[in-house]
Amino acid sequence: MGATVASMVADASGWVSVPRAVQAGLVLATLFVLPVTWVAVHAVWALRGRAELFIAAKEHPRRRPTDRQLVNHLRNEHPLTPLWWMVSVLGGLGALCLGFALPFALADGALLAGVLLGTGLAVSLAALALAVPGIRRAARQGSEDEKRRAELWSLPTAVERRLMIPLLGAGDGAHLGA
Repeated sequence: MGATVASMVADASGWVSVPRAVQAGLVLATLFVLPVTWVAVHAVWALRGRAELFIAAKEHPRRRPTDRQLVNHLRNEHPLTPLWWMVSVLGGLGALCLGFALPFALADGALLAGVLLGTGLAVSLAALALAVPGIRRAARQGSEDEKRRAELWSLPTAVERRLMIPLLGAGDGAHLGA
């Protein structure tokens, strides 16, 4: 992100001439790659912790994990749910933007731009097609985790309330700030 801002400032102020392709690549990486990477790393961390807790429960069924471990790793929402939602939002935005731009590029006779926009549109639609079943699968796995947790450990009410808060902010996939 720092490199993106620095390249924009350097080019705008005239210190260094930065090619538009480099700037576009940096902006795309900042807007799309970094958030997806962050959510993926968080999901891997949560999945690893979740797996460790369930394995420990099988080996030591009488030892209940700490409240902190439960809140961090065993929510009623599966750890991959935010990743699937991010893919669906980015795919939807990409499909919307590219679908809107494609007819204009083809009307102007820009064949290469039309091919690139069409390819991006196909990728966005494929991401949407993958994300929707992923969201459903993650919701099903979250409810299975809730059942497993109920079978293994009884939870204090304060921890139960904190576990009911989904990772995305609202149970229907909406964001609290929306």
